[in-house]
Amino acid sequence: MNRVFISGDSTAAAKEESARPETGWGEAFGKYLRPGWVLDNRAINGRSTKDAISSGGFSALLSDAAQGDLVLIQYGHNDEKLCDKARGTSPWHEFITNLVYMAENLRAKGVSVIFLTPIARRRFVSGKAVDTHGDWPAAMKAAADRAGVPCIDLTIPTMVDLMAAGEEGSRKYYMNFDGGVYPCYPEGCIDDTHLRPEGAEWIARMVYDKLSALPERPEALCELDC
Repeated sequence: MNRVFISGDSTAAAKEESARPETGWGEAFGKYLRPGWVLDNRAINGRSTKDAISSGGFSALLSDAAQGDLVLIQYGHNDEKLCDKARGTSPWHEFITNLVYMAENLRAKGVSVIFLTPIARRRFVSGKAVDTHGDWPAAMKAAADRAGVPCIDLTIPTMVDLMAAGEEGSRKYYMNFDGGVYPCYPEGCIDDTHLRPEGAEWIARMVYDKLSALPERPEALCELDC
């Protein structure tokens, strides 16, 4: 039985019940896989490429992945934290180096690799969605080119969708809500990075649609009417 692994950060990671309704998009992605394929979500809160490697998390994934498996790699949110020496990576040097290292080692085992740029944070200025990721999405595309793997852009499409939903309407996707709505957050929450179930479904479907549109559509995916 083949597996689809997700290697990434908190935007994809599975959540504890104490954090609900926070939901990683990886939790919503399994339904898009064909019978015979299993989702193995290795995304972890706070993870960057640097500590994925230094913690042994990537080594464990590399050991478990086998020929014919697929690994989706999505990083950026925590690599951007340059003040955090344990996690931050310079976009045009260490970030690219780490991503290429991951891709080359996985491909040497016959594992398919696809990079995903980070999803947008919900940030509006004067009514317009603004980018918060700087050079990291472009650096990931450069790393994909160097490693010879596909790269799916989630950054720009999520910003486009945020603009379409509007500053208020887009709150439904993120952990941004008033008090008295969810038991775990009686006073509400203002978090424009992490997703609610609606947001997890939004991103999971976007990932599926963009994977399906690749010239070589991954065989792990079910048909569009799933």
